[in-house]
Amino acid sequence: MKFGKVARLVGAALMISAVGLAAVAVAADDPITARRAVMKGNGGAAKTIGGFMDGSVPFDAAKAAEAAMSISKGGHEFASNFDALFPDSSKTGDTHANPVIWDNKDDFKAKAAALEADAGAASTAAATGADAFKAAAGKMFGNCKGCHEKYRLAM
Repeated sequence: MKFGKVARLVGAALMISAVGLAAVAVAADDPITARRAVMKGNGGAAKTIGGFMDGSVPFDAAKAAEAAMSISKGGHEFASNFDALFPDSSKTGDTHANPVIWDNKDDFKAKAAALEADAGAASTAAATGADAFKAAAGKMFGNCKGCHEKYRLAM
C-alpha cells in the first residue's frame, strides 16, 4: 500500500475516534441526538459501501476500508457506551429506538459488538479486492438488518 493511502486511512481512523468521543459527550446532554449522529454516520458509510456493492461506483479500496471502519466505530459506540447513549430517560420522545432495547441490553450490545467486528473485517478485506470486500460487507449488512428488524421502530 502506498504511503498516501496509509496516511489517509490513519487520518480517517483518528477523525472517526474523535467523532466517537464527541458523541459520548453530546449523549450526556441529548442521547437521542447523539445516537442519531452515530446512525447518520453509519448511513452515509453504508451508502458509500452500497455503491461499491451494486457496481454503481467503481471500487476504491481506501474509501471502502474507511467507510467500513466508520461503521465499525458506530458499532463500538453502541456496544461500549450503551448507558450514555440509551439512558432510561431516552425511551420516549423523538426516537426510532424500540423500547425493547432496554429490556434486551445484552443482546443489543452483542449485536453492536458483532457489527463492530464484522465491519472491521470488511475494512481489512478491502485491501484484498472488491470480491473479498463485498463478501465481508454482506455479512456486515446482515448485522445491520438484524438489529434494525428487532430494535428500530418503523418510520
